[in-house]
Amino acid sequence: MEAVTPIDSNKRTAAGRVLALLGAFAEGGGALTLSEISRHARLTLTTTHRLVHEVLEWGGLEVDAHGMYRLSRKFLDLASSSTQGLSLREQALPHLVELHRSSGLTVHLAARDDDSVVYLEALRAHPNYTGENRIGGRLRLHVAGTGLVMLAFAPDAFVQDYLSAPLKRYTSRTLTDPAELCARLTEIRKRRYVVLDGHLAPRAGSVAAPVFNPDGTVDTAVGVVFITGQNDPGRYIDMVVMAAARISNTLAERDTRLDPRTIDFNRRHAGLS
Repeated sequence: MEAVTPIDSNKRTAAGRVLALLGAFAEGGGALTLSEISRHARLTLTTTHRLVHEVLEWGGLEVDAHGMYRLSRKFLDLASSSTQGLSLREQALPHLVELHRSSGLTVHLAARDDDSVVYLEALRAHPNYTGENRIGGRLRLHVAGTGLVMLAFAPDAFVQDYLSAPLKRYTSRTLTDPAELCARLTEIRKRRYVVLDGHLAPRAGSVAAPVFNPDGTVDTAVGVVFITGQNDPGRYIDMVVMAAARISNTLAERDTRLDPRTIDFNRRHAGLS
């Protein structure tokens, strides 16, 4: 007989078990085995196996040849009809596509969720990428170019709280010193863009710029990822700043109708045209 975890002994509801299963993917890096789902969700393996196959049949999960499970795009489709962030993604998409074409680089649209960056869109040459900067992935604000941009325009009290907490270092170039970060944030507010090189990975860098809401606040940013030694980041600054400005102008117009280019992009990626 399979051992029951402490949380199972509390007799969670059926809905609670499903939510715990789905929440496991946020904690576990996005691609999990059955055993990993069971551990992160604190469900028995038998319960996990049953629920995973129910969600698979519904279309909410995908499984690869190695037995790794991921959330499917169905959750993105469901969320896109109601969440503000994904509505913004629809409005920004034509400008992101143009930036992707003109730069030839991976392009991100990111939003701030408390102390993290959440990626709303990622246009890249390799659509099967599953790193933290995939759609729905998260990174701490001080690590990503888009995150630093949003941190630079965040309220002073929030910035002080953020800088007072321990900041994880990913490479030798990750900014973790509060004084250095404060100086960089001041520079970003003045220039309205940032160039980071080697902050998250030794050979990768980013150029990012803020998207301004109609009230002047910033909780969204646009960025591109370049390869150190292969791409000159200076070439992309104007492109990124212009794309962010165009998205800001689109938001200011308060026109909720979808751009035909967005409709065409969504149809092509859904295999409908």
